[in-house]
Amino acid sequence: MKSTLYKLSVVAFSAVSFAACDDFLDTMPDNRTELDTFEKIKDVLVSAYPTADATIFGDMISDNVDDMGEQNPNSDRFLDQLYHWQDVTESDNNSSESYWEKFNMSIETANTALEAIEKKGNPAEWSGLRAEALLCRAYANFMLVNYFAPHYSADDDTSLGVSIITEPETELNPKYERATVKECYAAIQADIEEALPIVTDEYYEVPKYHFNQNAAYAFACRFYLFSEQWEKAIKCADKVLGTNPRSMLRDWKAMSKMTWAYDALTQHYIGATINANLLLMPSYSYAGVYYGPYSLGKRYAHNAYIGTNESVEALSKFLWGGAYNTYYLRVGVLAGTNMDSWLKFSLPYIFEIKDQVAQTGYAHTVTNAFTGDEVLLSRAEANIMLGNYDKAAEDMTIWMQNVGRPADENKLKLTPEGIQSKMSSVKYSFDTAKKDSIGLESTIKKHLHPKFNIGEEGSIQESMLQLVLAMRRYETLGEGKRWLDIKRYGIEIPRRMMASDGKPEKITDWLGVNDPRRAIQIPQSAISAGYTPNPR
Repeated sequence: MKSTLYKLSVVAFSAVSFAACDDFLDTMPDNRTELDTFEKIKDVLVSAYPTADATIFGDMISDNVDDMGEQNPNSDRFLDQLYHWQDVTESDNNSSESYWEKFNMSIETANTALEAIEKKGNPAEWSGLRAEALLCRAYANFMLVNYFAPHYSADDDTSLGVSIITEPETELNPKYERATVKECYAAIQADIEEALPIVTDEYYEVPKYHFNQNAAYAFACRFYLFSEQWEKAIKCADKVLGTNPRSMLRDWKAMSKMTWAYDALTQHYIGATINANLLLMPSYSYAGVYYGPYSLGKRYAHNAYIGTNESVEALSKFLWGGAYNTYYLRVGVLAGTNMDSWLKFSLPYIFEIKDQVAQTGYAHTVTNAFTGDEVLLSRAEANIMLGNYDKAAEDMTIWMQNVGRPADENKLKLTPEGIQSKMSSVKYSFDTAKKDSIGLESTIKKHLHPKFNIGEEGSIQESMLQLVLAMRRYETLGEGKRWLDIKRYGIEIPRRMMASDGKPEKITDWLGVNDPRRAIQIPQSAISAGYTPNPR
């Protein structure tokens, strides 16, 4: 295993052609007392981008994985705790604790930069720096509150969010109170709306590694979607997609002509010249291994059962009536001893060697914080919520035609009535009345329980939401973002242990609509320092 990983790492690391990644992986010294020039603030803002990602813990707590059985040795205590929604005590670069610490460090860095800019009198020529700092702070707060707190609801004034910190720390071990989720969202919105008019691409050497204009509006689109501000979400999506949305999507057709190999595909996927990639974020992470062609971590897997019945193939059958190879780029189907996993190869494994003799170092990957494809689906969802069903169907058709290759790909179109009719023939996954039953139905469709109002089950609105959520599930597979949709729509999850035939053997747990475990527990280090934990 070690030699295989090293062999891959050399190829992968040498293939990375973006100099900006190295900048991100180098920690900037704390020179806040010397932040008195444009260049110094620009340099320190490099550290305002967190070097942690939610790919592993976000996917492991979602419905994207099943337990492949006690006989499968490819796990560890960290993954066991994640899968079972336990409060995580293990800590490494892939953990929720690392995510918490590094995103809070991003807020501290952004606050330091903002203070320095204010001390210089907020010069107009520095407005781009101010926008970048505001967006980095807003993004860190947004991701923290969405993973470590209940989901936002316009009617919820009491649920605890995270702390709103707007100034650099001046004390050792300061004590912070938790704001409400609604207060957090208000602070995030204020930062976004101050930044959008002044965000610029002008001073970036590699814009895709910074909050460039498209990334800023993509972030705003996601924020407004999550905060039920549908019209604003659409306006921000329009800014990103322009008059030719297809030009901002990933060219899956072109990728289908590439050599079908993990290294080549993942390196292409994160290319800084790809229009679809709006904000790329390097991180310390083994995600490229967990979601690559390796056995590591595969006890909890996006297996053939899920891929066939709920996600990859279930979606392709709904759209085109074809199998998983109807997509331009087929998923990686890993089968063998203790291997049953369907994966999109989108996360590279990059190994930074620190000791040439011992061949040890740090694992990295690069994730897409925002993509044009996600923005398109967000616009479709917002239009569904506003009852603009034809417009939503147009965007969903564009996405469908971009990812798959049925014989009549340019003729096949989605309509609101067609989606409703076809979705009505699909059974709902699961039934809380049968949660002790082994024979649970698994389909592309799940009961939705959002805190905002949607049409009744079987309506055009609910049917279209079912499909756009299925599209988002495929689009973000392995990126940890499925968990955010599960929270937003109150989707229940049964924990299933699979039998040797690849089918569910027993139900071991169930995550209900109002289960407090939907908010990841605050790390123990923060709780020990006096931070209020999430209820359990």
